[in-house]
Amino acid sequence: MSQGGERFQVIVAGAGVAGAAMALFLSHLDTHLTVLESRPCRPNTTEGGMIMLGPNGMNVLHGLGLSSKLQQRETGIQVTHITIRDGSGDLIGQVPQGSVERHGSASTALLRWDIHEVLLDALEEKRIDMRWNSRVESMEELDNGVLVRWSEEGEMKEKRADLLIGADGIWSTTRPSMYECLGLTVPKPRYSGLVGIGFILDVDSIPGLASYLTLEKPVVMVHGHLGFVGMMLYDKKGKKVGWWTTHEASERSREEWKIPREQVFRELHERYSTCISPIPQLIQASEASGEKPFIWPVYEVEKLDRWHSRRTVLIGDAAHAMPPHSGQGASQALEDAAYLAHLLRQYLQHRDSATDVQSVLDTFQKARQPRVDEIVDEANRRGNMKRETSRVGMFVRKWMMRIIFFFMTQRWMDQWFAYKVPGIEEWETL
Repeated sequence: MSQGGERFQVIVAGAGVAGAAMALFLSHLDTHLTVLESRPCRPNTTEGGMIMLGPNGMNVLHGLGLSSKLQQRETGIQVTHITIRDGSGDLIGQVPQGSVERHGSASTALLRWDIHEVLLDALEEKRIDMRWNSRVESMEELDNGVLVRWSEEGEMKEKRADLLIGADGIWSTTRPSMYECLGLTVPKPRYSGLVGIGFILDVDSIPGLASYLTLEKPVVMVHGHLGFVGMMLYDKKGKKVGWWTTHEASERSREEWKIPREQVFRELHERYSTCISPIPQLIQASEASGEKPFIWPVYEVEKLDRWHSRRTVLIGDAAHAMPPHSGQGASQALEDAAYLAHLLRQYLQHRDSATDVQSVLDTFQKARQPRVDEIVDEANRRGNMKRETSRVGMFVRKWMMRIIFFFMTQRWMDQWFAYKVPGIEEWETL
């Protein structure tokens, strides 16, 4: 119990994957939760695009008792390898993505929305205090907690809490407020020079795609000297394909990223005109579909020295903006939530000890940051492989990848996929 016999008061800023998972873990403990989400209402969209959920991320959902619910959805294909080709169609190699025998499961290709839906359904079942259209505006650290001020439906509100958890993404408003309390300059998101453009289509709308992508080989990635193209089946019947390109582009303002549809396709045709099937067909089918492209400029934040203050902590992209190139963004957000929850569970069970909240948060950062930094570094290396190069440079890049992939086995991925958050198996019994 908190001071005065009250439950431990926690405000979670953000109800994305990290924030929703965090709230679900804490709902098992003696806490009173308030969740602030900037979206005006519960999302009902595929705008988050396709992602890979690693076995390490699935382990966290299993700890929450949600892995079976995710696996019962219409989407979600097990991916044991990603096939890598060059722009001429030549095979470069295969990248292992986990296995049932070694990691409990392979990686899963699905929509980000699927994970989010399962988490939000569970939050609603728990009747957790969820405040939509709410955003942290400032916070003030007190001797006995943190005073959080937020805007909700245009109205300013405030509440004292024992802990504020900032899970509000790369554009976090909790991060600058916390750094202001620390008297430090906060790093701001910066454009990486890469942009992703994606579409979702029916497989039948692309001639020959059904033999190129199969349920046994659901993910193919193509490296060309002018950019990168990925394609992924994500529904269990293999009827839907998501495809995307990542390439260099000049920085634009938020409004300027709303690129006219005609301009998007003109640039795609020009960039990938020399690539072989099925890339031209994917572009043509997307243009004919009339669907609006998803456009994701890739932003990054330099590594933070501080993930926490005395009573505030950052998790997920608010703490370590994960570039999309590793396929570990959702998994690392889930790991953060599970690890912090594990430490808070121990803390709340031994409130009479000398341990204080700041010590818990310090342990969290020291335990999580080395692993996360390593994955961010690898993601950045992979992102750099998607930048433009000469044809000679592409030849060298291709052969370097061939040599690496030739020796790569499932064992190489143990450090990512075999990891389990301490105490994760214990949550199902609570």
